[in-house]
Amino acid sequence: MKLIHINHSIPAALVTKAVEFFIDDEEVKCLCMGMVYSFNEFPSWILSIVKKDMRRNKDAVNALVQWGIIDEMEQIRYYIALRYGAFDNAADIDENGFIQAPEYVISGKELLTPLKELLSDRIRLPYGRLTRREMQVLKEIGLGLLDKEICSKLSISQQTLRNHKDKISRKAGIERKTSIGILAYKLNMVDLKSA
Repeated sequence: MKLIHINHSIPAALVTKAVEFFIDDEEVKCLCMGMVYSFNEFPSWILSIVKKDMRRNKDAVNALVQWGIIDEMEQIRYYIALRYGAFDNAADIDENGFIQAPEYVISGKELLTPLKELLSDRIRLPYGRLTRREMQVLKEIGLGLLDKEICSKLSISQQTLRNHKDKISRKAGIERKTSIGILAYKLNMVDLKSA
């Protein structure tokens, strides 16, 4: 049998001990070594890494407590869902057991939006990380708002908006505003129902 070389990327968690968290059917799951685990089946070493990360992010845990989430396992479930729940083919825990920077995740429940904002961190893009303000601009563009509507909603000038769009474009390696809107969808910042 003669095989040809195909240039593609396989999620690390399919073939390594890396871990990719995701949400499927309203349940937190992870992919590791080619196996999919439901939250209640997570290996203990994965939970230990998450708990260690939670101890370093006391503000996030305090936000969960303020929202009435006091059971340790529920805190872990929400912490993972709101910080790492987007399936982006980039390992959330690398092969060496180091947890990576959080990703932007849509919770699907508007009630959780303020909590999500407290727990989520800046989005990783190919050429840099988005600031929280750039994330807000990106989301509004993804919702299809006109520039003047975005400026009014975020209380910023047209020039400031242009600067944010330029920075988003550079960090993402894209050029047109329509591409920025598509990026918002790819990052799960907006869904078709909200746009």
